[in-house]
Amino acid sequence: MKTRYTITIADMQMNVLTEESEASVNELVSTIDRRIREINTRSRHCSKTEAALLCALDYCADKFRAQRRVKTLEAELAFSSATIERLKAELAETNAKLEAAQRRSGGYHR
Repeated sequence: MKTRYTITIADMQMNVLTEESEASVNELVSTIDRRIREINTRSRHCSKTEAALLCALDYCADKFRAQRRVKTLEAELAFSSATIERLKAELAETNAKLEAAQRRSGGYHR
């Protein structure tokens, strides 16, 4: 269920509607507000709006990098899973051959 929150980021108040918890919203707002203020403090010629846009660009770039990393890891996982399945099949085939050889020879001799 979506909840409406009134938030303030960089002294700009707005209402948002989200399914996130209040704690999550507060954490996000705090993180974004802090980042915008850091950008604004480092560059006095940068307005709060420009700082907000730079912040958005930074977070979007981070998101895209994370998405690319997830795709890479998914591909590696698929390859590893295929390798594991191939090795399991080889093991089963080898075990079957070993059992057949043992049956032909009358089992293990110690």
